[in-house]
Amino acid sequence: MTTAEPRVKPKLDRHDLIIWIILVTVVWYVFIFALPASFIFTDEFKPLGGLVDRIGYMPDAMKFVALFYLATLPEFIGVFLYTRIPKRNRFIFRSFMPVNPRRTVKMLLFGLLVGFVMNFACIVCAMINGDVHFYLNFALSQIPFYLLTLLFVFIQSSSEELWTRGFMYERINVRYPLWVAMLVNSVFFGLLHVFNPGVTVYAIVEICVCGIAFSLSKWYTGSIWFPAGVHTAWNFTQNFLFGLPNSGLVSEASVFGLDAANARDSLVYSVGFGVEGAIPALVIDALLGVICLFLAYRDGRIGELFQRQVTPSKDPDGPQPLTKDPVTG
Repeated sequence: MTTAEPRVKPKLDRHDLIIWIILVTVVWYVFIFALPASFIFTDEFKPLGGLVDRIGYMPDAMKFVALFYLATLPEFIGVFLYTRIPKRNRFIFRSFMPVNPRRTVKMLLFGLLVGFVMNFACIVCAMINGDVHFYLNFALSQIPFYLLTLLFVFIQSSSEELWTRGFMYERINVRYPLWVAMLVNSVFFGLLHVFNPGVTVYAIVEICVCGIAFSLSKWYTGSIWFPAGVHTAWNFTQNFLFGLPNSGLVSEASVFGLDAANARDSLVYSVGFGVEGAIPALVIDALLGVICLFLAYRDGRIGELFQRQVTPSKDPDGPQPLTKDPVTG
């Protein structure tokens, strides 16, 4: 007669705990990369203070772009460093790197198209309701500015996606079901905007819903670069094509100027926060999430929402790559 060996619980790794992941994200993303970078692009920082003014080309617009978009470059680079250098995070770094570069470019471009359509639909709702009016505010000489701005908006939008739908999403999914990873990173994403000008409780809720939709799109497409494209096009369309507040921040230059004096608050537009503080944005973000869920249900993948991925501590090479493309098969 033999006695059963006692079951040994696997050692708990604090790096897989939600509270630890949130703390690490706040420290590295917010305090190490974001806040210092924002400071060095202000006039108070003497080495760079006034540099944009001396460029002489659209100085107010360039200063806005530098402070709120180019300043996120350290966050963008930092997430690659933080997921590449520590061995326990390298499986996340590999999820950023395109296995199929051509498909990654397609996902990014498709995301840009989807993001433009989503934001433009919200703007059309506000126009039909009579809340916003526009006038053409464009010159051919501004084309280099807008092309450069699109790049900087991509850096800003992608940095948010890489930290939330990248690092937080993947790290939490090691120990917890996928739906938990989606919910936590989306709430964190919403709270990142809590100090933005003109913010409301409704706007934070809408951004959280947006985060869930982006998480679902990342899951279904298998690419972080699809939601990065959606996020980029959304921000660029409302801030630099139509001159609307982007989470409360108003650009100094845009292709179409907003007649701000005649803008009004309603259920479909928020004067202080833009389309993100109104009902159409909530509906269209939710629609993106529902479409992803429907397509996943059609493909028999809903069960993945309740699964964890391979624990990196037990797999030195991290989770193995998918043997089947989640979109094309």
